[in-house]
Amino acid sequence: MSIASFTSARIRGQGRARSVRPLARALGRVLPAAAGMVLLIAIWELVVFWFDVPPYVLPLPQQIIAVAIEHLPELWHNSLTTVFEAVVGFLIGSALGLALGSAMLIWTPVERTLLPIYVTINSVPMAAFGPLVTIWFGIGVMSKIVLIIVVVSYTILLNTLAGLKNCDPGAIALLRSFGASDGRIMWMLRVPGALPSIFSGLKVAVVHSMILAIVVEMLGAFSGLGWSIYKTTQMMNFVEAWAAVFASVVISLVIYGLVSWLSKLAIWWPQ
Repeated sequence: MSIASFTSARIRGQGRARSVRPLARALGRVLPAAAGMVLLIAIWELVVFWFDVPPYVLPLPQQIIAVAIEHLPELWHNSLTTVFEAVVGFLIGSALGLALGSAMLIWTPVERTLLPIYVTINSVPMAAFGPLVTIWFGIGVMSKIVLIIVVVSYTILLNTLAGLKNCDPGAIALLRSFGASDGRIMWMLRVPGALPSIFSGLKVAVVHSMILAIVVEMLGAFSGLGWSIYKTTQMMNFVEAWAAVFASVVISLVIYGLVSWLSKLAIWWPQ
């Protein structure tokens, strides 16, 4: 084999190896999660079969899937309502939390004034405000969105403020020695350094948004997964209630996975 042929073959081999590595990394992340889900379902099946658990206590996964397919149009409609409430509240709350966290870093009086108010409001489980907010904003989607905004903005606010403050003073002094303004230091140093903390808050907040939407829907709604769970439970359709629970789990995992994917795109450097 000539040197040129050997070099060409080596380059092709390296190219194939580079193309395989991302797939291997993706499988390395997906396979453990898939194996965990299979193990959970297997244990579920064994428990129901071994202890002869009645369906109204714990139905089999295939029974839940069959009922979900049977009531798919209604389940789809309720899922869209809950997703709309959770996503809109999450996006608005995240934007508000980022803005307030940045403002509190820049202007200390804002932190001294608003942070105690936020802490006071969130010291009580937000579901406790559900009946009041339902009276104020009605039983439609607005009451759920308002509560989600409050919870999400508080979570993002704390993580943003902590991330922006957790900055190396030596790096700040170095940039100031080169004449960097506060705004340039914010965008070049503080914001990139705060991204891991911010995305950690986003991952927590996106789960809370789904939980809160479902819980408040149980207090009063026209549609939604929480409303479906409450209605079917009252009508003793427990398998259908489990189908709504399964739908909420799948949606939460998908949204959480999307936020995790965005965090990997934004935080590309080794931590």
